[in-house]
Amino acid sequence: MIKQISLVNRSGHTLRGILNFPEEKEIAPVLINLHGFGGTMGGYKGLHTHMARTLAENGFACVRFDMYGNGESDGEFSDMTFTSLLEDTEDIFAWVKEQPWADTNHLILSGQSMGGYVASCAAPRLTPSALVLMCPGAGMWYGALERSLAMEEKGIFFADIEGLKFSTSFNKDLHQYEPFSTAEGYHGPVLLIRGTKDELVDEATCEKYRGIYGDSCTYVTIEGGNHNFSSLPAREACEQAILNFLAN
Repeated sequence: MIKQISLVNRSGHTLRGILNFPEEKEIAPVLINLHGFGGTMGGYKGLHTHMARTLAENGFACVRFDMYGNGESDGEFSDMTFTSLLEDTEDIFAWVKEQPWADTNHLILSGQSMGGYVASCAAPRLTPSALVLMCPGAGMWYGALERSLAMEEKGIFFADIEGLKFSTSFNKDLHQYEPFSTAEGYHGPVLLIRGTKDELVDEATCEKYRGIYGDSCTYVTIEGGNHNFSSLPAREACEQAILNFLAN
């Protein structure tokens, strides 16, 4: 089953999303997936859409929303902040917990790229039953404040990111969320996935996350996979890694 869903976040804005739910089930474990920077709930060339369908075929529900300022949800991209992304994640998680079809003992938080960074920061407060981080984009934190201040000194307060109006205030807000210290405090099982040809998230970033999560972390590398797992073998391997992790 595929269903359009929506919720009103704490700021009064409507977030719009999709629920994929396994057939012939009334209650199911739910994976809540967060999209990346400048992306939407569908993911790059349908990465998250196909993953959600695969999960539903294997007995797991999947909830995906466009975050505030992205896709079909309310707001402008220039109004998005890292704080708003965290707040949206908290509001989505709370909304799922209230749904009669959700197995509240099995709520998995997942994210890819920036969505993985957001998920890792939110996990200590939300305590999901498990955490899935697909190439988490922690590297975007480094130099964020300095870049914003340098632009603002020149009177530049917005950048054109392939047609998206990106505010320097995003990076100033982001600066307060150092990725690895903010991720500390989550003690559930973690799946960390990285493609060996990812040019945006390096091995050192993943090793730092492994250091935080210790023996609770399963680390899977996908040979030849890039940042968006944009080949048939890479996407299949990514989905299979998630299914194997959730089956345990």
